[in-house]
Amino acid sequence: MPSSERVNLPRWKGQPGFFEIWFLVVLDLDGERAWWLRYTLFTPAPGAPGEPRATVWAAAFDCGSPTPAVALKSLHPISEFSAGTPGRFSIRIGDSELAPGRCHGRVASGGHSIDWDLRFSPEATDAVRRAPRGADLLPLTTHVAHAVDDVTFSGTVTVDGRRYDVRGAPGLQKHLWGHRRLEELTWLYVPVFREDPKASLEALSVLSRRGAASPRLTPIYLRTAGRQHTFHEVPGLLFSKMEVPRAGELLFHASTLTTSMKGRAWCDPRTLVGYVYRDPTGWDVHVAQSDVATCEVELFTRPHPFAAWRPDGKLTSAVGALEFHAPEPLAGVRYIGWDGTSVGRLEEMSQTAMEGA
Repeated sequence: MPSSERVNLPRWKGQPGFFEIWFLVVLDLDGERAWWLRYTLFTPAPGAPGEPRATVWAAAFDCGSPTPAVALKSLHPISEFSAGTPGRFSIRIGDSELAPGRCHGRVASGGHSIDWDLRFSPEATDAVRRAPRGADLLPLTTHVAHAVDDVTFSGTVTVDGRRYDVRGAPGLQKHLWGHRRLEELTWLYVPVFREDPKASLEALSVLSRRGAASPRLTPIYLRTAGRQHTFHEVPGLLFSKMEVPRAGELLFHASTLTTSMKGRAWCDPRTLVGYVYRDPTGWDVHVAQSDVATCEVELFTRPHPFAAWRPDGKLTSAVGALEFHAPEPLAGVRYIGWDGTSVGRLEEMSQTAMEGA
């Protein structure tokens, strides 16, 4: 069994206080459109409110549309989740399915709908590592497997009755699971750069718990045609920094002894979609995402640690995904509530009142 399929196998065995996520990012090469698809399981912790559920989430981004972002989800009883054949990866929630090399599904709510029928190749790949060595051996509350990366998607996505033909769209698929949500997370994914077709960037900053002895980790992975950089490993990991100066913008910096980079990523705030995620114990985290982000990276090198830095090229891309997690909502972003399936009228009024307060 390929490692990408093995790491995708479900971890939920019926236990309470658990969540599990499989998600895909599909980016159109022109940077104008993108799609985000998510299959999830959730069981509340003992004594916490709510019932076990399975959920299918979808978001469609279109910079040229009067509605640049549509976000929806569908709620299902946990009984509508199927793990498929034991020892083989294939999950189904209602009529939506994810399996090696393919996915399909539908969500509809609030007068909007998103349907997808996609294939991705290669369907069998080796799972990749973007975290420091040994991180999978730590007693983490949330685990992540980079199941499928450097793949291309083909097929169709239909948004509110308009069909889009997807051809050669770059993207990825990840698998996450755990018993406690991360309180803060910022994520950037850029699979394509204009100046270097072999270049790829993934930057992450996480804080497991505020106000505790929990360090903020910022692994940044950069691959170029010439080399694979090690900013996501120690000691480079110790010098990586990330900040969010405003909604929809991200600044980041990383260095090793002889290589340095700094970058900026941003999106039109109108393209941010918002979801409320719930921790199994009952508290919520607000997640805002845009998959039509732009990114610029500057590289610097020096022959030895005591020499001056010299410019070593620039990377630019109009294709990328940005995501912001925090207990507080981002100003100006409308969020789908935990028990909601779209941004409804009451949620819009609530958000407007909050912004005017």
